[in-house]
Amino acid sequence: MTLPAAWLLRSDEIAPASPEARDLAALLSAEERQRQGSYKRAEARHQFLLSRGLLRRVLGKISGQAPEQLRFERLPSGKPLLADFPELHFSLSHSGQWIGLAVSCEAPIGIDIEQPTKPRDFLRIAHHYFHPQECALLESPPLELMPMHFYRLWTMKEAFFKARGTGISEGLGRINLAGFHLGRGPAFDADLPDTAAWNFYYAMHRLPDTTQLHLALAGTDPALGELTRESIHRGID
Repeated sequence: MTLPAAWLLRSDEIAPASPEARDLAALLSAEERQRQGSYKRAEARHQFLLSRGLLRRVLGKISGQAPEQLRFERLPSGKPLLADFPELHFSLSHSGQWIGLAVSCEAPIGIDIEQPTKPRDFLRIAHHYFHPQECALLESPPLELMPMHFYRLWTMKEAFFKARGTGISEGLGRINLAGFHLGRGPAFDADLPDTAAWNFYYAMHRLPDTTQLHLALAGTDPALGELTRESIHRGID
């Protein structure tokens, strides 16, 4: 399997009471089963099962270990890692009915997916969180492109800070991605540490219901810059 790569799974592709769901439930640790049971909504419990099952299946195949035997730990920042294979870096994301997973064997990686389901005040959010040049991009014509620009910027920023293990509290406006769609690299605040050699991947997948799924990956793995749609796997295997 060529890495880095990403996986996408829709939560309705595996029914809650199906044999596939029972097989995934058998892979969970006692701590994961407890976490799953803490969700009040059945949909949330099912999505948690699918995300952990996807993670265990994929990392088990890559590492050559039984999925149910994988052990996870957390860094002081809260970012999870695979205890016996810390060289395997991974990131999970959820939005709507979708689950996304990214894996790299070279460096930390982040993934963010967004399935827009309701109108948003793009400019209000951007002026609160984004770099001024990114706000100017959103306000420039044609305005029909504003949603695409917004979700590209948002997902790439989220993926970047997830790969760093800091979360967006570090400041979404400290990275400027206004020129990415024109082939220009990101610009960083001078006081933002460790910003050398970052690579990004972004794609918008059109869905049958006429909405879109926005997908972004970020990390210092050089191969991220060579990612293609063929590197985005569908399903849990």
